[in-house]
Amino acid sequence: MKLKNSIHAALLTTALISGTVVPAFAADGGPAASAADRAVATVQKATGTTDVAPDSTRGKVLATDRGLVTVTTPVSAEGRVTVAASDGSAVTMALPAAVNATGTTSAAGTTVYPNAAAHTDLATQATVDGGARALVTLKNADAPTTQRFDLGLPDGATLIADGAGGYDIVTSAGGAGVVVRGHIDAPWAKDANGKAVSTSYSLDGNTLVQTIRTGPDTAFPVVADPHYTWGIISGTVYFNKNETKVLALGGTVVGWLPHPAAIVGGRSLMGIAGYAAATGQCIKFKVNPALAPLSPAAAVAGSGTYSGSAGDGYCK
Repeated sequence: MKLKNSIHAALLTTALISGTVVPAFAADGGPAASAADRAVATVQKATGTTDVAPDSTRGKVLATDRGLVTVTTPVSAEGRVTVAASDGSAVTMALPAAVNATGTTSAAGTTVYPNAAAHTDLATQATVDGGARALVTLKNADAPTTQRFDLGLPDGATLIADGAGGYDIVTSAGGAGVVVRGHIDAPWAKDANGKAVSTSYSLDGNTLVQTIRTGPDTAFPVVADPHYTWGIISGTVYFNKNETKVLALGGTVVGWLPHPAAIVGGRSLMGIAGYAAATGQCIKFKVNPALAPLSPAAAVAGSGTYSGSAGDGYCK
């Protein structure tokens, strides 16, 4: 179900870059670069720096269309990336580290953790949209192509596929339906030459699993980048098929909706839900902050139907 407000997202996107080995270089272009220098160069070649927010290891407060969001990236590889909303709720992500490598932060704001796992560097970035990236650099063909990112979700939050390769992070919408509070963007992958590389997500409980499909033509190193956001305070509430049928029969599912039989401009929620149910779809509503009660006019005007890829995971 495409419940996307970019959560950008990335809550929690994935990006992957693989290419020929980046040669060691120092700040002056010489051959004496450190492992951290090389890790930064590889990552920032993949992501660029225009959307990277600085100072995130100390907690970066960002003004977004979701309100104030605080993004904190860890000072060492076994710490957790945290995106916290103004209400105090947060979504965290663990890096796939085998050792607790100390981070080094570039002037642009990328923090790298060299050799944090076998044949693998890790990195993090806060992004100016109030999100965070957790980057994995596969340095050669011996690096594991399956990477696992454990997610810490607030009470009541769950993940639902958005139908486009990513996941929405949703919470209950006042007893029925779900409302999007965050997003994990779909993965992307490309090698150091700019060639696309196949990559995808799956879930194992609350662990985001990224599969990177390298091949004989893949040039290393490879960088994979889950990106996510959290903290939406308004958006769309989605109801499932059973909840849609209740509305179609004139029943009440949540207190913030008016009676479904109320007619506005020749339309009613009963009629809209009835059409959705008859066509195998579900009903959705644009909502206001805090799920304040909607007037009949606002409920009808803000209603719609969804199915297919937009309903993946909830319209069932």
